[in-house]
Amino acid sequence: MTDRVRVAVAGLGAVAQSVHLPLLARRWDLFEIAAVCDLSPSLRDELGEQYGVPVGNRYPTVGEMVTGAAVDGVLLLMSGSHGAAALHAVRNDVAVFCEKPLAYTVSEADRLAGAEADRGRPSVLLAYMKEYDEAVDRLRERLVDVRDVRAVEVCVLHPSSVSQLAFANLRPAPADIPSPVASEVRNAEEDLLDAVLGPAASSRMRLLYSYVVLGSLVHDTSLLRDLFGGLTDVDDVRAWPDDVFPPSVEVTGVLPGGARARLAWHYLEDYPAYRETLSIHHATGSMRVTFASPYLLNVPTELAVVDAAAGGELRTTYRSWGESFENELVAFHRMVTDGTRPRAGVAEGRADIVTSQRIMRRLADHQGIRLDGEAARA
Repeated sequence: MTDRVRVAVAGLGAVAQSVHLPLLARRWDLFEIAAVCDLSPSLRDELGEQYGVPVGNRYPTVGEMVTGAAVDGVLLLMSGSHGAAALHAVRNDVAVFCEKPLAYTVSEADRLAGAEADRGRPSVLLAYMKEYDEAVDRLRERLVDVRDVRAVEVCVLHPSSVSQLAFANLRPAPADIPSPVASEVRNAEEDLLDAVLGPAASSRMRLLYSYVVLGSLVHDTSLLRDLFGGLTDVDDVRAWPDDVFPPSVEVTGVLPGGARARLAWHYLEDYPAYRETLSIHHATGSMRVTFASPYLLNVPTELAVVDAAAGGELRTTYRSWGESFENELVAFHRMVTDGTRPRAGVAEGRADIVTSQRIMRRLADHQGIRLDGEAARA
C-alpha cells in the first residue's frame, strides 16, 4: 500500500460528475481514479475517457469491477440501497466510501457489520458530508460546554435538482441502459422495500422511504445523531399535501436529555435556492448553522452564535470555506491507509436506518396504514 489510493467509482450520475470526480482529480496527491462503473455503456466510456481510465477498467456492474480491478477502495455513488455492493466489496478486501443511504434494511447492515468484523479493521465510511463540515466542527466544539438544550429545529427548503445542478453542465441522461438490467435493478429495490414496509405498501409510501426519508432527510437525522446521539423517540410525522410528490414532511421527536426536536423538509420545485438551517436553543443562547446547496463546492457554511454578555448579547459568526466533500474524502484516505475509524460507519448507518423506519411507522400510524416488515418492528 502506497499513500496514493487507487479507487473505483460506481455510479456516474449527477453527484459523481458535479462533486466526487472533480474532487478526486483535484486531490491527485491522495487518489488515482483506477476504474469506473455504470449501467450506461456511453456514460462509463465518456467519463472513463475524461478521467483517463483505461477501457479495460470500465465496468457495467460493481461486482465485476471489485473482482476485476486492482483497487484499494470503491466509491458507491449510485442511487438506491448500497448494502449488497458494499458487502461484496468488503468481502473482497476493498474499502467502501458509501453515499447515503448505507442500505434500506437493518438485515443488510447487519450482514455488512459481520463482514467488516471478519476483515478486522474499519472498512466502510458513510459519506454524510455535513458531519465533515468545518462549521459543524465548530458547533460540535461549542456544544461540549452547553447545558440545558431545550429545542433543536431543522428546516430544509429543497428546490428541484435540475435547478440546483444547472451550473454543472452535466452530460445528458443516458438512454442506453439495457432494459433487462434496468428491470433487474428495479425488482431488487422492490424486494428490499417489501422487506421494510411489506408487499402491500403503496408506491407513495415506498417513494417516501427511499427518496425522501432515506434519500434526503437522513442527512438531518444523522446530524442529530452525530451531535446529540439521535432521536430517542419519534412522536409524530406528517406529510402533505396528499396530491403532490415529493410532499412536505415534518418529524417531531425527543433527543437524549429530553430536548425536543423538529425537522421540517419541504420540496419546493421553483424555490429560488436550496436552503437548510439547523438551530439549537439552550438556556443561555442560540446557535444556527446555515448550509448552502450541497452541489456547490467551497461555498461557505455559516455558524451564527448568540451568547449572553454583560448588559446585552454577543453575536459571533463563523464561515467555513473548506469543502466538506473533500474533507470526507481525506477521511476515507486515512481509513484506507492507516485504519483511522471514520466519523460514521456501519453502526451509525444502521442506527439511521432504524430511525428512518420509525419515521415511516409513525407516518403510517397517523394515516391509519398498516405496515409489515422491518418498519412495523422498528
